[in-house]
Amino acid sequence: MGIMVWMLQLVTCFIIFFGQPSLSVDYSPPPTVLMGSSTLNKHHLVVIVTEYPVSTKIKRNTTGYIVGMEGVSPLILDWLSHRYKFNYSILDINAPPRPLQTLEARGPNNPGIISYAVGGECDAIIAVIQPTPFRLRQLEFVHPWLYTPIAFIIPMPEVSQNNIDALIKPFQFWVWMALILAIASVIVTLSLLKRFLKTTSLNITSVSINENSFIYVIGTLLNQGGYISNTMTPIRLVVGAWCFLLLVLLNVYNGTLISYVMATVHALPLINSYKDVSDSHILLVVNRGLGPDIVLSTAESGFYKTMGDKLLAHSKSRCNSTRQCVELVKSLPAKYVYLDGEVTLKAAIQEDYRQTGQCKLTIAAKNEDGNLGQGWGMAKASPYREKFNRGILRLHEMGLISTWQKWFEPNTRPCLNDNKDKRKAKNRKKKQLSRISLANLTGAFTVLGIGFLISLLVFLIEKAVFLWKTNRVLVV
Repeated sequence: MGIMVWMLQLVTCFIIFFGQPSLSVDYSPPPTVLMGSSTLNKHHLVVIVTEYPVSTKIKRNTTGYIVGMEGVSPLILDWLSHRYKFNYSILDINAPPRPLQTLEARGPNNPGIISYAVGGECDAIIAVIQPTPFRLRQLEFVHPWLYTPIAFIIPMPEVSQNNIDALIKPFQFWVWMALILAIASVIVTLSLLKRFLKTTSLNITSVSINENSFIYVIGTLLNQGGYISNTMTPIRLVVGAWCFLLLVLLNVYNGTLISYVMATVHALPLINSYKDVSDSHILLVVNRGLGPDIVLSTAESGFYKTMGDKLLAHSKSRCNSTRQCVELVKSLPAKYVYLDGEVTLKAAIQEDYRQTGQCKLTIAAKNEDGNLGQGWGMAKASPYREKFNRGILRLHEMGLISTWQKWFEPNTRPCLNDNKDKRKAKNRKKKQLSRISLANLTGAFTVLGIGFLISLLVFLIEKAVFLWKTNRVLVV
């Protein structure tokens, strides 16, 4: 009897595990999740929601079922549903184990999110969509709610331990030129005055070699002091003017010098503007099939056409995920730059810092004049498009969208702070004072070493000249 029960259980398990159809896109339609519902509302919308920084973050339980959403788009959708009295549910096309869907089609298991709107399976696509010619033929676009400048992620410039130029940075180039001119003028003036006063047969104490004008000017300039015994008024006026000039210059120089000595010196960034990307040693990467890729690939002339040709020329230029693009940017030698909207780039920097605990990325070449207007898409001839447009314009007018964006903007500190992120200001730690190290004094010691070598060279020359003269006298 026990054997029969055991065999029956084995057959049952075989039927359960091997007799059921597999969970695939072909056999399991995407589930629909009811989110906003009220018995007073007569209209019902089916929407597709995709994740994007600031816009939407979907929360799922352990089985993959949607239990909530956060971001600007859910807040806008909820506000619109209350304003215009409609219910809505989510067509969860990305529910596990289904593959992640993109806007355009990418094969039999990825028909593309746009196809659901074209086929009438959903009323709206709640995503951050950049209009392109192809998308404009397939969808109706709602008034943009997100405006983000395009920019590049580049490797964080390394901190340079070489601050030799810190000694010359306190003054600008023309200040140094004026100082050199002043030194030469004072030396020439003192020398000419001494000669002139002697030739006029005035009662002047002879000046020894220790009171050489050049030695006096250079000595006072280097804070070594100096002495001139001559008490004649013309010479004292020149010396007094020189000392007053040094009093001002040396105090200004020393007060500014410490800032440059303690400053953190970074190497030059990989690019400074978007035009630098056209250089042959810079490689551009973008997310495959998204807005930047489509715009650059379809460009027919101008700078965008140049960038599109660069994408086609390199096999790694199109990434399947943001993480893949970030890893290329971090690879050595540094030659990759990642193009996307600033919101996406900030989210990538935040995620990389969470994983590594280090600031290895930064944003460069941000184009403030090229803000991309992005928003939702709807099925053609949708009766809700006009209401959505009016609602989003009303939210912009009230300032709610900008307020919500600040709530969900990626926090990129300490790697990047554009002085607009004021969140958690009261919890900021006081910046610790830095102590002067030998690395900070590299420039000073370098100049000291060069001066020592020059002094040694002058000493050897003087010694050689002295020995040559001595031998010459002995021979004579």
